[in-house]
Amino acid sequence: MSILLKAVAFRYASPGRRTFEFRDGKNPVAVDQEPDFTASLVLLTGLKFPTGDSSRIKEEFHEVNVPGAPESGIHGHDLTLGTGSYDGIFGQQISLRYRNFFVDETIQFTLRGDGLHQYHFANDLSWDGGPGYYFIRNPQTIAGLQFVISGEHKDVDRFRGKPAEDTGITSVFVGPRAVASWRRWSAELGVDLPVLIDNTALQVVPDYRLRAGISLQF
Repeated sequence: MSILLKAVAFRYASPGRRTFEFRDGKNPVAVDQEPDFTASLVLLTGLKFPTGDSSRIKEEFHEVNVPGAPESGIHGHDLTLGTGSYDGIFGQQISLRYRNFFVDETIQFTLRGDGLHQYHFANDLSWDGGPGYYFIRNPQTIAGLQFVISGEHKDVDRFRGKPAEDTGITSVFVGPRAVASWRRWSAELGVDLPVLIDNTALQVVPDYRLRAGISLQF
């Protein structure tokens, strides 16, 4: 569970255009068009609470290497559903649009606090963004396709004060993302294909990723 605060630091919209339509064949009706260009900068800050189950981290105390057995790439810190720490969240979102073309970018930094079971997760920096085009854009419906570049950088965790060598990673992904909204509903679906994965020691890393989300605005 997290609490997040978004603040609009900057917003700009070019002057809108007004056209006239003759709907009844006689009297002109003024129609205000949306601005051709918009730009915004949103700052994000928040706090993540230690609400997830962190019991799987206890497995770190009991791991043993069996002679002759292959080394495992999955450990308790990979399976845990929580860190047991209070974490600070900081980030920004930049959005630009010219008519139906758009570009957006998001950066988020997670500052990890002290976790449970003598395990401390490392700070994490993630980002994504890229250009796109809205095939449909009107006051009720939006549908578009975006080319996204995303990435992450995370240092190694620490267990009992010592580095956990198999936890650091730097990765870069590319792929398409479909975005759509209708009235108060919005959704997205993306595919991430790796172009760079630089991980420390033996880890399980993805061949690809599928990401999807849906939201309802009240």
